[in-house]
Amino acid sequence: MGNNTESGIWLNRLFDVGDKHDCEIHFDWARFLHALRDDIRVLAVNRCHRMLKGREGRINMLDHDY
Repeated sequence: MGNNTESGIWLNRLFDVGDKHDCEIHFDWARFLHALRDDIRVLAVNRCHRMLKGREGRINMLDHDY
């Protein structure tokens, strides 16, 4: 792939389209991976926040999950 992170893929490889509607689409892998990394980080922070809120008030020495 080299330095060029944009690649083309034919639409019929992703969806069941007829020959009339088949065309090449371009996909920027660098942009996709950057967005995916950011989304995973946001999801991790949200899940951590929910977990901590769920454990709020359970602080004691016998709570091994805390």
